[in-house]
Amino acid sequence: MSVYEKIIQLLDSRQIKYQALEHRPTPTCEDSARVRGTSMDQGAKALVCYADKKPILIVLPCSRKLDFKLFKKLYTIKDLRFATPEEVKILTSLEIGAIPPLGYLFNLPTYVDEKLGENNTIAFNAGDRTKSVIMSYSDYAPLSQNQNTAHTFSQPR
Repeated sequence: MSVYEKIIQLLDSRQIKYQALEHRPTPTCEDSARVRGTSMDQGAKALVCYADKKPILIVLPCSRKLDFKLFKKLYTIKDLRFATPEEVKILTSLEIGAIPPLGYLFNLPTYVDEKLGENNTIAFNAGDRTKSVIMSYSDYAPLSQNQNTAHTFSQPR
């Protein structure tokens, strides 16, 4: 079963309302927001990173960028870096840009920036650069298995 099918199955099994979209491939979150008709604030950007040599997933609005220094301070991390495209593929079986903001699908601890929660609705690529899901943040939050929702660790781009 594909990652996309797992996401749809999860949402259906929990009777969560969502909109599934198919669109042309979108390599960036800006492209994704444009084809979805959503704002960049609503886009849930999922970044596979290594924190002290352990893989994690960091989720923030597409309109923002990760503040490495702040994230490290908040979570007492010494070394933080983006995973390479090869590492992302090994950890998730997906390409960068297709990663959904659901780290538990890949056994990755997930950290969600609280700024994403300022949106009633979020949108994300769902395991494929040609498939997206739009859903309410309130339905997403419990699915995210977020490690700690009380922090902002991003800054405007």
